[in-house]
Order: sequence, then structure tokens, then C-alpha cells
Amino acid sequence: MKIYIGVYNMEVLNEITKPKVQSLTNQQILYGMATTIPAIELISLFSDAEFEKFIQEWATGYLFEIVGYKKVYRNAGAGDKGRDVVAFHDDSGEEWDCYQCKHYGHALAPSDVWVEFGKLCYYSFKREFTVPKKYVFATSKGIGPTLKSYIQNPQQLRSNLIENWEKHCKNKITDTEIVDLTGDFKKYVEQFDFSIVGFLDPLEVIEQHRKTPYYVPRFGGGFNKFREEAITPDEIHESELTYVTKLLEAYSEDKGITINNPDELTSYNTYNNHFKRERIHYHKAQSLASFERDTLPEGADAFGKLKRSVYMGVIDTVESNFSSGFARVKEVTKTARSLQLSGNPLITVVEDDDRHGICHHLANDGLIEWVRTNE
Repeated sequence: MKIYIGVYNMEVLNEITKPKVQSLTNQQILYGMATTIPAIELISLFSDAEFEKFIQEWATGYLFEIVGYKKVYRNAGAGDKGRDVVAFHDDSGEEWDCYQCKHYGHALAPSDVWVEFGKLCYYSFKREFTVPKKYVFATSKGIGPTLKSYIQNPQQLRSNLIENWEKHCKNKITDTEIVDLTGDFKKYVEQFDFSIVGFLDPLEVIEQHRKTPYYVPRFGGGFNKFREEAITPDEIHESELTYVTKLLEAYSEDKGITINNPDELTSYNTYNNHFKRERIHYHKAQSLASFERDTLPEGADAFGKLKRSVYMGVIDTVESNFSSGFARVKEVTKTARSLQLSGNPLITVVEDDDRHGICHHLANDGLIEWVRTNE
């Protein structure tokens, strides 16, 4: 059957044909053909609560962890004295930077922030806090051209603040008093160094947020860091002693002798080579744990969940009968390497050696025994 569309007063008839979808991907099956919203557009769509969380992630993950401020505080209550995010350079609190984080539906205009400049002058004049080294706006929609020109010309910013004091500041700085621009306070404002005022474009904030463990869970797009190559130290660390001891027990049971020290393995090539490989696998899995720590937020517990998945995948094999603990080790790690794991945030970077090495992490945690003493 053919369907025709008639356009009023125009004799243009086009036959409707069945559309063809080419190069269909699994991602389209899962998520449809919707275009991913760029992060810079997404933050403007955030609710106030979501923007608060975004700023919290940026402040803790970037300002504190990467920039290296001594302490970072978020001022979320009324009576904030014009300070949204307070970042201290030292424990004294004398040297600090202020980040004004605004979530408006438009680019920031002077009328939006005259009162903020008023609070900065008023409360520093009253010595309720020292003048910050930097006073920076970080907003969801950026800075409008007029405000930007004022920030780039501190003298013009000062003169326009004084001109707008009566309308935007006098009755709005505090609920407890009217703040007149007179006397010593007027002189203070006239001499205030507004060159400390700056701004971050939304894209700059996003790029800074990208360096934190919170970026991937919030905006997606896959991991933006590569896993570092795992290094197996020559010296056995104290943290390895449990799984190492259990491997020595497995070799001892297989050989029918007692091996108390890894140095004794040099007399037995099969065990010695196996032991070296198992340490490599252990540290490969440890590098995955480190990767999680560096790329995912605290509390994600992705490596812990992965260990639990491997445990459930190998425990039946662990509990099967074998001629020795050494035979059990080899069969269990073989099973682990073939496990099909899914649903874990780390799954895109998990390798077979990680699955293998996790078995020794489980042994280290006391969840796996290679030698069964109760048989």
C-alpha cells in the first residue's frame, strides 16, 4: 500500500518509503538513537540540588585533591556572608580563596551580583573574614558580556558598584541593618582591590571536574584514564604474607614435604615458576584496585564487588576434591579466567589476569584455602 502526503495548494506528492537503519550497534539497542547531551549543556539542565552535588564533587575532587587547598568548605545556609565555597590555603584561615557558584537560567549579569560584591566589602570591612586572595565566579551559564567587561576593568567595577549601592546593596546585605555607603566604609570600598575578582567559564569547570573520580559517574563517556602497568616488586610485602603462605602450603602438600620460605622454591622449578607468575597476577589485580581508587568516587566499592563475583564463580571449584592444594590452585584460577563477569563499573578494563589475581586476594582475605585440613 502506498501512502501519499498532500501539501495544501502545492501539488508535491512524495511516496513514503520504509527507512533503513545501517550500522546498527549494541549501544543503539540499549539506549536508542538519542544524541548524548554534552556536559556543558547538561549542567545548565541540572536542578538546584544536582548543581549543588556537582559543585560538591568539583570542590572536593578538584580544589581539595588536585589544587591542594588545606581545607574546602561549602556554605549552603542562609547568612552565608557572600561566600559559597571557601578554600583555605593554610590552617590559620587568614589566606583563602572564594568561589561563588551560581546556578541561574541565564548568563550572570551585574544586577545578579552587586549584592555579592557588597557583602564582600561589608564583611571584610567588619573583619568577619580577611579579604580573599581570589574571588572567582563559577556558574552554570557563564558570565554575561557586561559583567565580564567590569571584571576585566576593576576600576569600572568599583565605580559601578558605588553607583548601584542604593538600589542593590543598601537594604540587601543583611537583614539586621541598613548598610549605608558613608564614612570610613565608603573610603574602604573606594580603595578596595577588585582585581581579585575573576571567573571560570562553565567549560573550564567541567574540564576541572573531568580530573576528579566523579566525572564518569555523572557524565559517562567511559574512563578518561589508562590503567598503569602493574609492577611486581622483588621483595614480598607484608600485605602479601597470607596468600604467599597458602601457596607454600599448597606446594608442600603436592610435594609431600614442608616448604617454609619462598627462597626454598629455587630447588623446585615447577613451583618456583608458578609462584613468580602468581605474584604477577596478584599485583595485576592490585593495580585494578588502585585504578578504581583513582578513577571512581569513594564508596563505589567496584573492586570489592568484583571480588565477590569471582568468589561466587569459583567457590564450587574450591570446594571440589583435588589430589593436592597445588592442583586446586591451578584449577580454581583456570575457572576464574573463564568467568563472564558483567554489571561491574570496572568491567571494561578487567583482564583475565585480574580474575586470576583476585583469587589470591580472596585467599589473602581468608575466603579461600588451597589446602583443606578438614578432609
